[in-house]
Amino acid sequence: MNINKLRIFHEVFVTGSITRAAERSYVSQPAASKMLANFEDEIGYKLFVRNNGKLIPTDEALYLHEEVYGLLQGVNHLQDSIKSATNSKTGRLRICTIFGPSYQFLPELIAEYMSANPGVNVSLHLSGCSAIRQGIASGQYQIGLVDKAQSSSKHDAVAFDLPCYCAVPKDHPAAQLDIIHPHDLRDLNWITLDSENATTKTLKRLYSELGLPFNRTLEVHTTIHGLSFVNLGMGATLVDILNFRYFDKVFQLPNVVLKPFSPNIVEPLEVLTSNLSPLSGIAKDFYDALIDKLETQTQLDSGSDHEDRQ
Repeated sequence: MNINKLRIFHEVFVTGSITRAAERSYVSQPAASKMLANFEDEIGYKLFVRNNGKLIPTDEALYLHEEVYGLLQGVNHLQDSIKSATNSKTGRLRICTIFGPSYQFLPELIAEYMSANPGVNVSLHLSGCSAIRQGIASGQYQIGLVDKAQSSSKHDAVAFDLPCYCAVPKDHPAAQLDIIHPHDLRDLNWITLDSENATTKTLKRLYSELGLPFNRTLEVHTTIHGLSFVNLGMGATLVDILNFRYFDKVFQLPNVVLKPFSPNIVEPLEVLTSNLSPLSGIAKDFYDALIDKLETQTQLDSGSDHEDRQ
């Protein structure tokens, strides 16, 4: 299948215009129209319908685009690798992660690695767990960080349990405690990740075992959203130890205090690699540094980690 036709399809998909797609692909408008028409003839169905002067993707196009976009990313990575080899560079490292580790943990580790390996190009992507797992299995990414799940024949995985801290508004009485327990938050609503998140499930089960009402009024997609609501006095949320350690560097939230939470609740994290092909030398070096950093960063101690963060 002609890669240029796939590029035109992608550009029309994101712009809704043959003219804009042609400009972004550096071809003429008639050539772009012809490539799209030929592509539709090859696959046997229409990809777009015109509505108020804009090309709207059909259901088939919506289904197809995700696969095409992944393929185009792979081709772009290949082209970059070819250029890097020509310029005597050492290669590319491709990482994809869920949101939590992307705030500061991974950027800091990547910066250290690139300083020691100046010839390496790094791509850091954010995505959902299923897309990351698919990307690792297909070779789109070399290393992935995801929520822990069942094992797969397509991945090698190293699992970590990230201890969680409790974030509360600084004017709430619980902010003055050394350790926060569920009964200290009777008058405070919870702000959590989605209901299928492992940490949310553990928290709900804990409240049920203690016979306490679990009042959750806000569901958010990321830790930063939860912390933002805590900063506004809307409730309490849990923060894994990676974001706890970098709280002062990353988050400017003066009305938030973080304290240890008991009983201990953990946020599960897995580092994925493909078991179908070995990591390249540069990827293996970064992987080893990542595992070592996670092992040291995720350990609770009785010292500075129990200090207030606000």
